[in-house]
Amino acid sequence: MKAWKLWALGASVVTAGGAVLVSTDMDPHVEYLAPQPVEMVDSVPASPSAYGIPLAGYVVEQGVVRGGNTFSDLLAAHGVTPRLIDSLVKVAAPVFDVRRLRAGRPIAFIFDNDSLKRPRYFVYEADQVQHIVIGLTPPSARKVLRPIDVTERSASVTVTGSLYRDLSEIGADPMLTMQLANILAWTVDFYRMQKEDRFTVVYNERTVDGERFGDPEVLAVRYASGEVIRNGYRFNIDSNRVEYFDDEGNSLRKAFLQAPLKYSRISSGFSTRRFHPVQKRIKAHLGTDYAAPYGTPILTVGDGVVDRTGWTAGNGNYVTVRHNATYSTQYLHMRKILATKGQRVAQGDVIGEVGSTGLATGPHVCFRFWKNGQQVDHRREELPSAEPVASARRPNFEIVRSGLKEKLDEAEGHPGQVRETRRQPQPVEF
Repeated sequence: MKAWKLWALGASVVTAGGAVLVSTDMDPHVEYLAPQPVEMVDSVPASPSAYGIPLAGYVVEQGVVRGGNTFSDLLAAHGVTPRLIDSLVKVAAPVFDVRRLRAGRPIAFIFDNDSLKRPRYFVYEADQVQHIVIGLTPPSARKVLRPIDVTERSASVTVTGSLYRDLSEIGADPMLTMQLANILAWTVDFYRMQKEDRFTVVYNERTVDGERFGDPEVLAVRYASGEVIRNGYRFNIDSNRVEYFDDEGNSLRKAFLQAPLKYSRISSGFSTRRFHPVQKRIKAHLGTDYAAPYGTPILTVGDGVVDRTGWTAGNGNYVTVRHNATYSTQYLHMRKILATKGQRVAQGDVIGEVGSTGLATGPHVCFRFWKNGQQVDHRREELPSAEPVASARRPNFEIVRSGLKEKLDEAEGHPGQVRETRRQPQPVEF
C-alpha cells in the first residue's frame, strides 16, 4: 500500500477514535436504584390478653418469618401434622392467604404452659394493624385489628439543603418530603429552591401504639420563597376524589409536570449560546438537561400520544410526545425506550430510562418543550392548570380554606416546631 494511503487510513482511524472518545461517557457507571420500602417491624404485645387471647396458662414464643419459610414449615417444626396444616390452610383462606407470609414480619406461637407444651395459636403480624390469629384446636382463623390514633399536626421549617433532613431534625415525619413533592410537582420548581425558603404544613399523622403507621396526609401546605408565597389546600371534589387547590380555588395540578424525572439535578439549562461539551463549540441548547443515574425512569410530563421514537447520532435514543395542538415534548439520550409510536400516555407514565446515548458525556435526559411549533424554556412558561373548584362546591371550599389558612398562619409563627393541633380516633377499615 502506498505511503499516502497508509497515512490517510491511520488519520481516519485516529479521527474516528477521537470522536468515540469525546462522545463516550468516561465517568464511573452509576446505576439507578429504586427507593426501597421500609419494613416496619412490630413486636408481639406483652399483654394479659394479647390478640384477644387470655394468656393465663399459656406461654408465648416470638420470632420472625425467615426467607424461604412457609406456613407448613413453621407449623411442622412444632409438631403440627400435615393433615391439620391442610385444614388450617382451608380455614384461614377467607381471612388470609397463608402463602403470602413475608420475610421479616413478626410471628408468635402460643403454647400450653405445661410439660407437653402443645401449640394452641399461631399469630402472624401482616402489618402494624392487621394480625392474623389462627387457632389450632379447634381450627379457626380471625383478623385482629389494632386501633389507629390520628393526630393533626403542623410544622414550619426553613430549607438548609435537604428538606428530608430538615423535617427529621425538628421531629416531623420525613416522609412528608415525598408528599409535598407530589402535591407541589406542578407549581414549585424543586430545582430552584434556595436556602431560607420555607415550607409550612398541616398534616394528619397516624400511629399505632405510638409508632408511625403509613404515610402522612397533607391537609395544607405553604411554600415561601422570597416574596413568592404559594398555598395549597386539600379539598374533596366528591366522595371519591380529593385534590389540592390554591387560595383562589385553582388546582395545583397543572397540565404538565415541572420535570421528567423525580430525583435528579439540572446539569445544563436552556440557552441560545452554550459551549457544547462534546462538539467543543458555541451553539444553542434549546432544552434542559437533568442528570441522573443510568436506568432512572423518565416520565412523560403530560397526557398525550407518542408521536415519534427512534435514534439519531446527536440525540441518541429519543421519544417525542404530542400533547395537543399547542404543546409537544421530547426526551433524549435514553438508554432504553419504553414507549411505542402511537401509544397514548398519561402524565407520569414511564416512557424510557436515563442513558448517555448520542452526543452525551454522562447519563442524563435532555428535555425539550415546544409551544406552537417553537422550542421554549418550559421553566419560564405559565402552564395551564386543571379544572378549578366547581362553583357549586365553592362555599364548602371557602370554609375549608379559611380554617386551614389559620392553621398555616399559626404554624408559621412557631418555626422549627412540630405542634399538635387536634387528635381524633380513626376506625380501622379494610
